[in-house]
Amino acid sequence: MNTIFESLALTSSTLGVGTETSSEYGPGFLGFIFTAALVVAVIFLIRDMVRRVRRVRYTSEAEAKQQEMVAKGEERKLQESEEPHDPKTDEQQ
Repeated sequence: MNTIFESLALTSSTLGVGTETSSEYGPGFLGFIFTAALVVAVIFLIRDMVRRVRRVRYTSEAEAKQQEMVAKGEERKLQESEEPHDPKTDEQQ
């Protein structure tokens, strides 16, 4: 029985010598091309996503600023309507 294991060990180690090529160890050139294309696509998608997020953020900031200005304008109109308006004091200032 020991001789069977020895013979199997010898044959398995000598059968594959020199028959393996470098393409069997990795994806090869085609795999490199697909990986590079995937990386380029992901880079473009990330750039597009960052632009869209930035645009949404700037839009929301602009809307908040506009609403703040409208609120200040309404507040000013309310204050002016509460104070009596005297045209003579406006001319003197």
